[in-house]
Amino acid sequence: MKILIVDNGTIHLDKIKEILKDKENQVIKFSEIDVNIANEFDAVILSGGRDFPVVGNEHLLEREMEFIRNYNKPIFGICFGFELIASVFGSELEMMQNREKGILNVEVISPDEIFLGLNNFEVYEGHRWVIKDPASELKYLAKSKDGIEA
Repeated sequence: MKILIVDNGTIHLDKIKEILKDKENQVIKFSEIDVNIANEFDAVILSGGRDFPVVGNEHLLEREMEFIRNYNKPIFGICFGFELIASVFGSELEMMQNREKGILNVEVISPDEIFLGLNNFEVYEGHRWVIKDPASELKYLAKSKDGIEA
């Protein structure tokens, strides 16, 4: 499996690459995203980011948002990448009162093989935005006390 990793400014790029070390992968910056390049891969991962939020910066993300609308293969979004996908399909993003950082319990609401049979699990969170009003055309798989997580 060939995976394209779109770097949205994450500090965890090396960890993502380590997880995918058994898969052929390539990293590109979000500003370089192109359907023709992505079509050479089986799936795309949109990384997290730390430079700016999705809300209010759509003009900086037009190219990536257009890619999400038109790409016909699996796209997996991590944190910022997930917020971007949700936003493209009409979900409402909401800024939390405080930045959340630490261990968070995630409950599976729609079992999927991606969760390896787990009904709930703990993850590290470090974010300020949540998906409170999910778009009806997307399938949501897991949630936390903060909102939709997968």
